[in-house]
Amino acid sequence: MTLNTPLLWVLFPLVIAAIVGALYQRKALSIILTVITAFGLALLAALFPENLTLSIGPLRLVFSENLAILGRQITVKYEILPFISLIYAMTGLWTLSSWFPNTPVAFRPISLVLTALLTAAAGVEPFLYAAVLIQIAILVSVPMLSQGGGATDRGILRYLTLQTLAMPLILLAGWLLTGVETLPADSPLVGQSTILLGLGFALWLGIFPFHSWIPMVAQRSRPNVVGFLVFLFPTTILVFSLNFFNRYTFLRNLPNLAETLQLFGVVMIVIGGLWTAFQTDLKRAFGFSVLTESGFSLAALGLISQGGLNWLMLLFPLRALGFWLWSFALTALENHAEELTFESVRGIARRFPILSAGLILAQFSIAGMPLLASFPIKLALLSATLNAGTAFGVWSFIGNLGLFLFTLRLLFSLLTPQDENTFEKWRLSEKSNEYLPVLIMILILVLLGLFPNNFMDGILNTLTAFTQLQ
Repeated sequence: MTLNTPLLWVLFPLVIAAIVGALYQRKALSIILTVITAFGLALLAALFPENLTLSIGPLRLVFSENLAILGRQITVKYEILPFISLIYAMTGLWTLSSWFPNTPVAFRPISLVLTALLTAAAGVEPFLYAAVLIQIAILVSVPMLSQGGGATDRGILRYLTLQTLAMPLILLAGWLLTGVETLPADSPLVGQSTILLGLGFALWLGIFPFHSWIPMVAQRSRPNVVGFLVFLFPTTILVFSLNFFNRYTFLRNLPNLAETLQLFGVVMIVIGGLWTAFQTDLKRAFGFSVLTESGFSLAALGLISQGGLNWLMLLFPLRALGFWLWSFALTALENHAEELTFESVRGIARRFPILSAGLILAQFSIAGMPLLASFPIKLALLSATLNAGTAFGVWSFIGNLGLFLFTLRLLFSLLTPQDENTFEKWRLSEKSNEYLPVLIMILILVLLGLFPNNFMDGILNTLTAFTQLQ
């Protein structure tokens, strides 16, 4: 029997999403169905044989990489399966956190739809149609951000507007690029297409000055929903951007491209880190920390000649796990505190010590604290940035230091009792379904920090799909 890989990782989850949407009133069943689907597809992608053949008893299934839909080809290659495994695994993990009260019921079906659409975007031909699929995913994501009732939040409107503006820029750049390869390097079309492409990706990734929607949405939406959004979209868009570098030689050879990417990366690290350092709202701080991570991604792209793509790929799973723990702890604490501000959470660590510890360690991991998951990669990136330019390296360190300063301020607030004249005993108030996931994730972050090479090499196989970037 012959099947297609897009049937498994694109069409099948869309069908399950429709079923989950119909079962939205049965919360437990919809969570179980979504989690089993996401983790099952992640495991299948991780273990799928290279010859694309599955044998189940007497049944032999041979898979083709291509599926024709409406005159277009969707391709899910074996080389891209490690990346697909990552995004489906994280979809399942974030779905587990959707049992929290007040999580939008649309989150579970939409999370599967988004992952399926972005999987298709990673392999659609002609590849510029990925911009259309990404735009559809952006439109679909809006209901899960809305809290329901009242006027639409300004942050969501800004998110929708800026993200939508990116699509025509990418498509126009792609149209210009069709003839650029045969033009001389000093042709005006080269510069025009590069500028359009840069603006499109800057809008998609929330690069300064198009970043304001991120902290606004983070402040008003549920942290677990925002955490999923800011992991899935930038990660997929960054992988999509590699298609342009892989296909167009002139882009790889543009003068000062590496320095420009590093410059914008450093700017994002500084803006995100310093603004995070002075926040008093924990949800806005989460949003600003995303800017810092975007900066490190750009810095890694600017260091392609020094192995930056390897660091970029390794950042994806580490960032995903850190964001998951950060958003999980914030979501749980939001159910126990009036607001997620420094004043409202004062002394809350004495009642919820494990959730507080998870929040602090997630922030330290994202910041690159020694012995935690992101430390080896952040250290390598900061060292390479310093070697590329002293000013870049120093400012990157200062920006990243902002995350540490914010975390220390938050730690002091969590430990300081509301009434300093009253002694409050330490007690464990978390339920098992709150503290067990936190403890497991803390253990994973520590193990990844101590033994990064033992767990992280698989994601690097994704780069084999981009033959010109090897």
